[in-house]
Amino acid sequence: MNENILYLVHMTDNNITKCLRKSTEDDQFPGVYFSLITKYNLKYETLFPAKTCLIFSKQLLEQQNYHINFVDYNGFINESNTYFPWELDRVVKKLKSHKGDFTNEVVFHDNISLDYLCFKITLNDISSNITNLNELILPKYEMYNDTKPNKTILPFYCYAKENEYTGINPKKLSSNSFYKKMAIMCNIDTKLTRDEIIEKINEKIDELNNNREKQKLKAFKFLVEADKTKSRSSTKIRTI
Repeated sequence: MNENILYLVHMTDNNITKCLRKSTEDDQFPGVYFSLITKYNLKYETLFPAKTCLIFSKQLLEQQNYHINFVDYNGFINESNTYFPWELDRVVKKLKSHKGDFTNEVVFHDNISLDYLCFKITLNDISSNITNLNELILPKYEMYNDTKPNKTILPFYCYAKENEYTGINPKKLSSNSFYKKMAIMCNIDTKLTRDEIIEKINEKIDELNNNREKQKLKAFKFLVEADKTKSRSSTKIRTI
């Protein structure tokens, strides 16, 4: 595990007793949302305004059932914004060079037990507008406990609703090439148009979420990695 990762933060106004439950809101990916805190973004990461700050073990990131959006995007998967568990080190490296006014999000695809909770901070009347709030309340060291991550839970990536994002700074829709990769993973005809692939993926959300083994996850990872490796090689050639 990358030593520059400190922990995961979940902000809430709810009284949590057993676990963090997946969102059921229509306008976001059905998951449990965290902020990734590292040595690099500890001071700058914008936290969701709430009265309770829950700090969870960094070992949760050893699981596979999540994705990371570098910028908060209601959990929606987007080619230029979304990173997968095998790309965790890239996210950490990118956070080192970005000190902006934005919030990242780690989206877990299943409920998260409080067994992974390491620390609870109650803010009460502390204003979220305090300039150095993070420095005042957040630990400056790694946090984890004895609860082992469940590495057997499969992720769920067959969800194509990025075009329903209604927040600020909407991103360019993922490319035809990216959706061809999604189609392969979700067992959909790659000869269809992008719009048709999106429609077919969303028709299969419940089926594939409940039967995640039907997703061709290894093929998707291979294709995504191959494409990014090719892109990085092309960039190096242009700079020589």
